[in-house]
Amino acid sequence: MKRNVLIVANPYSGPKKSIETVIGFKEYLDAQDIPYDFYYTSKQRNAQKTVQHFLKGDHSDLVILGGDGTINEAVNGLGDKDIPISIIPTGTGNDFCKMLDLGKKLKDKFETAAHADPKSVDAGLCNDRIFMNGVGIGFDGEIVVEMMNNSTMLNGQAAYYYHVVRILSTYKEKEFNYQIDGEPFYKKLILLTIANGTTFGGGFKLTPDAKIDDGFLNVCQIERLSPAKRYLNVLRLQNGTHNALKAVTFYESKEVKIDESPILNAHIDGEYLGKPPFNISVLPGRFRIRTN
Repeated sequence: MKRNVLIVANPYSGPKKSIETVIGFKEYLDAQDIPYDFYYTSKQRNAQKTVQHFLKGDHSDLVILGGDGTINEAVNGLGDKDIPISIIPTGTGNDFCKMLDLGKKLKDKFETAAHADPKSVDAGLCNDRIFMNGVGIGFDGEIVVEMMNNSTMLNGQAAYYYHVVRILSTYKEKEFNYQIDGEPFYKKLILLTIANGTTFGGGFKLTPDAKIDDGFLNVCQIERLSPAKRYLNVLRLQNGTHNALKAVTFYESKEVKIDESPILNAHIDGEYLGKPPFNISVLPGRFRIRTN
């Protein structure tokens, strides 16, 4: 099949603007004699509309340059189209891409995006929205709200860690009504994360055993921890060893339902999602992504 690539890039993602990466990739494709159409997304995060509007029947590939939020938007714009997806990460955390082997150097990432064989990967569905990395409800959802409402001079991961430390000791456990594969639970939790990937917030391995090609979502629930224990165990959350804590439980699941609650906030792939109810399920082998 003749190649014709649609490139969607977020020039505002990451600690530095990604324009130089975009220019380098376009030059790479020109040298490879691979035709492409290129579009920047706007600052209003419209990658979904960009893909919906500009993806044509003769496009053989979709290439996404951006972070987790841009990836989320772009794949939600694909509808039922089944074409290989390439990702060149330019975000701050790039959490989903930690599950992929894209190469270490930028030139390696260009090579992967253009020529690696596509491999089937799972996705998740939350109500009517697809996610690639995960949905976080409770504390990590509150972090996103905190970042939206309280600015800081810090940027990127430093800003995320600042907000974590800011509310870590004062955040109170919330009541959750939820079902995991039909089994009902009613608990007070710090957080409930339903994940396809392993890592959130650029460095917290909340679901360290997650795989993106096993047909399951991984669930992490954290119950009550005193403020002191929260601070003492931050490193466990970063290196994925928090299973040693009695307050932590992991599950593998096909479907998770969270009942309506006005006191819970949630994120989806790092962007604010809203409040439950949520019906979350796995989409096995939903996309084909070029990875080594």
